[in-house]
Amino acid sequence: MEDAVKARSVESRTRVFISYSRKDMTFADRLDAALKARGVEVFIDRQDIYAFDDWWKRIQALIGGADTIVFVLSPDAVNSDVALKEIAYAASLNKRFAPIVCRRVEDAAVPNALRRLNYIFFDDPDGFNADVDKLAEALQTDIGWIRKHTEYGERAREWTGNSRAVGLLLHPPLLDQAETWLALRPKGAPAPTAEMEQYLAESRRADTEFRIAEAKIKRRWRFARLAILVLLIGIIVGLIGWINQATIADEWRWYTFERPFVATNFWPYVLKAPVEQSLKPMDTFRECATEKGNDYCPQMMVIPAGSFTMGSPPDERDRYNDEGPRHAVTIKQFAASKFDVTFDEWAACVKYGPCVKADDHKFGYGLRPAINVSWDDAHIYVAWLSSLTGKPYHLLSESEWEYAARAGSESAYSWGPNVGKNHANCIDCGSKWDGQGTAPVGSFPANTFGLYDMEGNVWQWVEDCYHRTYDGAPSDGIPWLDSGDCSRRVVRGGSWYNLSKDLRVANRVEYLSGSRFYTLGFRVGRTLGH
Repeated sequence: MEDAVKARSVESRTRVFISYSRKDMTFADRLDAALKARGVEVFIDRQDIYAFDDWWKRIQALIGGADTIVFVLSPDAVNSDVALKEIAYAASLNKRFAPIVCRRVEDAAVPNALRRLNYIFFDDPDGFNADVDKLAEALQTDIGWIRKHTEYGERAREWTGNSRAVGLLLHPPLLDQAETWLALRPKGAPAPTAEMEQYLAESRRADTEFRIAEAKIKRRWRFARLAILVLLIGIIVGLIGWINQATIADEWRWYTFERPFVATNFWPYVLKAPVEQSLKPMDTFRECATEKGNDYCPQMMVIPAGSFTMGSPPDERDRYNDEGPRHAVTIKQFAASKFDVTFDEWAACVKYGPCVKADDHKFGYGLRPAINVSWDDAHIYVAWLSSLTGKPYHLLSESEWEYAARAGSESAYSWGPNVGKNHANCIDCGSKWDGQGTAPVGSFPANTFGLYDMEGNVWQWVEDCYHRTYDGAPSDGIPWLDSGDCSRRVVRGGSWYNLSKDLRVANRVEYLSGSRFYTLGFRVGRTLGH
């Protein structure tokens, strides 16, 4: 038992490779000992290269097996061919870097891979231990995701080094876990290499081909059995009847179950053209019956037309590069759901439509926001609403979402420049739900446009494909669906599981469109004037 615990402890330790100039050997040795004393597994070229080893191959192996590369910056290090070669190789693997300064270096001399990173300075001998504590803490940031980056990088290189042997590819459930890991990449974490992405893509392709082949075999066996049954008892007639029964069953369900529900609870409440044309900003409407305990569809709020500047200014705290460049956008009057779509509203689509039941993660159903719904699931829901009402429901475009969230504000949050207390639900928002799970919708004050929970509680899917910058973004409020990565869609607003910095109205995050997670929800929009 003790051996097993020790093995797990060793496996979970952060692994770092120290790259340095020989002229900084005394500092490197001291840093090596200090990190080991704090539970870090250190790779360093003198201790981990054995007699008769191929020196550069061994260095490559040590870098490949490390979670983070600690580069000791000094005038000698930035002029060391060996150190620069190590940095170049680590950069080719998209390794995470942790540059530390033991002797000051001119900015222009710092390697490009390190120049935009934050440094930890060790140039005060009296503060050495405090600086090591700071470094050890930084090395633990996102270590679970980083460790998987190292693991999948090693698997991909082994696969490439063995002529891309099929036997080294991933298979479910490991393949599913790897794809989920790829979708949940933290902000600032190193991107997977092209080799890793190709390895995962080839694993999925091979698994798909295997499943297709398996399905073909099963189909052939079914056909063989049907042929035998045809010869024995004339099953063809029965099969035709069975097929017709399925069609009849669908029609029967529509006329006896779904149609009476829709005719009673939706059709009488759909807005007529004169009523829709008379809507003014801040008016609300609901195109279904409303009775306590039966929220069949979302309550909609009319959002005024207007213009705003989308994105964040370069000096906004915690800003990311994909929040710019800032650009002017003009928005037509439209309607947005007053709250995130709730489990009650989702349940109507599950019972009377094509939606699948979503897991509440033990947070509760009812008026809590529907979670564990993907972008694809949300699309099914808005298509169902549109089919029942004959009206154009949709996911908000990214610019519609930010316009509605800002509600005329230009600050980091719709209520001001700082998160404050009890404005929303996040890890450090000062509410009773902080970091515990979702809150019932409407638990916090609405913004100026009358919308609730635009920031916090759950991330909200929007229609747009993900783009790394706003270069070329539409200026008229429509979804941006060309030139980007449409396998990844944008979510906005932050969630109960995020820090307050992620609730900033300009913050953008990407997820695979099929991702389901207990922080992901959505709200709906509706075009007016049709």
